[in-house]
Amino acid sequence: MITTQNSRPWAKNVMKAQDFSHDWDRYVTIKVKSVRALALSGLHHFSEEHYSVPQATGFIELIGTRAGALHTSLKIGFSLADELAAPSFALYDTLALGTLTLPANCFGAILQFAHCPTAHFRIGGDGSANALATEAPLLRHGLPGSED
Repeated sequence: MITTQNSRPWAKNVMKAQDFSHDWDRYVTIKVKSVRALALSGLHHFSEEHYSVPQATGFIELIGTRAGALHTSLKIGFSLADELAAPSFALYDTLALGTLTLPANCFGAILQFAHCPTAHFRIGGDGSANALATEAPLLRHGLPGSED
């Protein structure tokens, strides 16, 4: 005799509640959908909505796939300043936004990473582990409290 459980193996998860929410307190990996970039002189302050960079030499905005109801973005500023702003993460009404500020000489390399067809970024938590990688599996490493 065939039991009900074995007669429909494809249905074993049908009645289980699915949780597709994102755990922003940890970190979320997002595929890069599009890239916007701007090269600047380094003589002026650059500001774009929720993010600003002193002595800006460049700015890259990575727009990612949606995460539930939220748009996702990682904004990366490049600066000549000696003191760089700490990375950050914040949730807004319709946006999950991470930021990074890097030294000016990193602009070309990061822009090349961003244009890789398999590029992903990581945002969440307090922002300290925001990152960009050419492949999503690389972003599993280097998180606070992880044992690499």
